[in-house]
Amino acid sequence: MLQFNPDANTERDSDTRKDDELYCSNCSKLITRGRWRIERNDDHEHAVFNPAGQIFEIACFKEAPGVGVIGQPSNEFTWFKGYHWQIGFCLNCNSHLGWQYSGADIFFGLIKSKLTSRKS
Repeated sequence: MLQFNPDANTERDSDTRKDDELYCSNCSKLITRGRWRIERNDDHEHAVFNPAGQIFEIACFKEAPGVGVIGQPSNEFTWFKGYHWQIGFCLNCNSHLGWQYSGADIFFGLIKSKLTSRKS
């Protein structure tokens, strides 16, 4: 009798998982995965600016295990109504990667230029 093992990875599954990974562009630490993309304000990607006028292109993810957070949650100049933000950094090299947002749920707004799909 043929049995199916749900934990078994096929070669194709393995390739898909590998291609799905997003790394810190500074140190190559695994930060998040494409399958964890989410939409906020009807979009996955956003162009936003801070009070100093710096523009960021960010992408939203429901999980980012490679990101640590620092600072007290703040709702000042939040880009997502009803959410507080904290600065997010790479757990390996401490590079600023974006922000963690907390409100009705928790998600990450990560700076696109700080992520790469290639592990160096």
